[in-house]
Amino acid sequence: MKTIEKVEIAHLGLRYEHTRIRQPSAVMKMSASLERFGQLMPVLAVDSGDGARTLIDGYLRVKALKHMGRDLVVARMWEQSEPDALVYMMAGMQGRAWDVYEQAAIINELRLAHGISCGQIAALLGKDKSWVTRRLLLFETLDEKMIALIRRGKISSWSAQRILVPLARANPDHAELLIQALQKENISTRRLSLLFEHYKKSNRNIRQNIVSEPHLFLKAMESELAHKNAETIHHGPEGKWLKDIRVVKHILMRLVKAAPEVFYPGQSRLDQRRLLSALRDAAIVMETLKQRIDDDQKRNPPNDFIVASGRLHDPAHQSHSQGVAQHGSQCH
Repeated sequence: MKTIEKVEIAHLGLRYEHTRIRQPSAVMKMSASLERFGQLMPVLAVDSGDGARTLIDGYLRVKALKHMGRDLVVARMWEQSEPDALVYMMAGMQGRAWDVYEQAAIINELRLAHGISCGQIAALLGKDKSWVTRRLLLFETLDEKMIALIRRGKISSWSAQRILVPLARANPDHAELLIQALQKENISTRRLSLLFEHYKKSNRNIRQNIVSEPHLFLKAMESELAHKNAETIHHGPEGKWLKDIRVVKHILMRLVKAAPEVFYPGQSRLDQRRLLSALRDAAIVMETLKQRIDDDQKRNPPNDFIVASGRLHDPAHQSHSQGVAQHGSQCH
C-alpha cells in the first residue's frame, strides 16, 4: 500500500541526487509545465525514520518546484525499504528512457550502499549479469573527475562508455589529458567520436597531440576536410573519376611488378586458376568501362562539337538571308 501525501521539500533527503545528470534546460521546461498544469505525477519517496523522507524518484520535478519557489511536493510514500524502492523505480517504471550513467549510478548504490551483489541486482531487474557489469564499468574504470563531467552534462554517457572507458583502460594518462581538455571546453559527441577514430589509427606522437590539444586537432582536421570538400566541388565528378582511375593505374602497376612472384614454375593448378580467374574478372570490368565510354562518346559528342553544331541551327548565328528564308520577314 502506497500513500499519497504532501511533503515539505526542505525536509526531503536528496541522497540519490548524484545519480541524476544535471539538465538546466530540462528544469526550465519542467517548471513551465508545472506552472501551466500543476504537478500531475507524484514523486516517489521512502520514510527514513524519525520523520525524515528520502527522495527516490522525481528529482527533476523537485528542482523545478524549488526553482518556482514552491515549498511542497506531492509524494507517493513507499512503505518498504530504500533498495526495494530503487529496484521498483528501475524495473517497474516501464517506458522511461533511462540514461546509461543513471542506471550505472543506481546499480552502484545498490551494490555499495545496500550490499546487494551484481547477480542479485540482475535478477531483481530482470537483466543478465553482463548487463549490470557493463554499466558498472563506468564507475570501475573512470575516476571521480570523469564521473563528475558526465554528471554535470559536460560529456554524454554514450561518449563515456564508448570512448573514455576504453581509453582509460588502454592508456590512463591519455584519458586524464583528454579529461583536462574537456573540463576547459566541451566537445560534442559527434566530434569526440571522430577524434577517437583518428586517435585509434594514429602513431604515438600524434596520439599525444590529440589528447593534449583535442580542440586544436579538431580545428585542423575540420579545416583540412573543408579544403578537400571545396576541391571536390571545384573539380566535380570528373576530378573524382580522374583520381580513382589514377589509383587503379597504380594498383595495376603494382600487380605487374608482383606478377613474377605470384605466378611461378611448379605452382599448383588450383592456385593459378584462382589467380587467373580474378585477372579475367578484372579485365572484363576494364573492357566494360572502355566500351561504356566509347558508346557514350558516340551518343554524346564532345562539347566543342555540340557548341559548333548548335550555332548552325541558332537563328542568332545565321545570316540575314537564311533567317528570312526560314522564318519569313518580320515586317508586314
